[in-house]
Amino acid sequence: MNKLIKISNFRNNNNNNILIINRFFSSKIYTKTGDKGTSALFNGERRKKDDQIFQALGSVDELSSQLGLSKEHLIVLRKEINNEKKELANRVIDEIEQIQCLLLDIGSHIATPSYSEEQFQKRSQFNDFHTTQLENWVDHYTNNHLAPLKNFILPGGGLTSASLHVCRSVCRRSERELITMTNLENEYENNNNNNNNNNNNNNNNNNNEISSPVLRFINRLSDYLFTIARISNKIEGGEESIYRRPSESLSSNNKNNNNSNSSNNNNNNNNNNNDNNKYQRILEKHSTIQD
Repeated sequence: MNKLIKISNFRNNNNNNILIINRFFSSKIYTKTGDKGTSALFNGERRKKDDQIFQALGSVDELSSQLGLSKEHLIVLRKEINNEKKELANRVIDEIEQIQCLLLDIGSHIATPSYSEEQFQKRSQFNDFHTTQLENWVDHYTNNHLAPLKNFILPGGGLTSASLHVCRSVCRRSERELITMTNLENEYENNNNNNNNNNNNNNNNNNNEISSPVLRFINRLSDYLFTIARISNKIEGGEESIYRRPSESLSSNNKNNNNSNSSNNNNNNNNNNNDNNKYQRILEKHSTIQD
């Protein structure tokens, strides 16, 4: 029999945030139970490894790994910066670690179908408090440390900042995977409900809708990651890479090389200014391309 290790609950006393990690794990690394292409959910049910639920779990796991890489970049950077920036880096590092713990909780939630026994559902519940906390963090950085957005930001601006933009992209994919999983499960259930020959077990066996608090958290998390990518750029002392339309560069080159085209360039610049005004209005509403 494999030795079992119990990991107790973790409580953050500063904000009463309870990260539920209360499971029994085997100390044996390999179990051989997945050698035939199936894997177990939190409730013990086994599904094929290409099931959409594992696609979603894989993206969330990848996000946590990418966050770990970004965190290590910050830890290295912290050794080279002054006290004020070091304090900011410490704050971001601490927040990333909290988020990694929450992503484990989200993994438990994803791996617990809604028809699971009550004991499993209670352990995998996710609280909306965590989304509110993300919003507070974003507001703090935006109001105290960042200049207003005037252009779309390109991924880059320093190694740590660039790695956090990768995290943001993986987070968006995780959100899409969760939506796809929910839609597939709902479609499966609806098809079964329309078939009078199916029994109740078939109607329930693949119902795995993701709760709204989890979806809200993942959606807000991408905004947070966009924000701390900008913060990391500031910590590194880099310059943000901003979006410029190719026509702007072309117009500038033509103006320098051929004065006879100056009137056309002025028209192009006016058009670009109008476009930039439109972009500014968009940026005031959205920090990233998606809502």
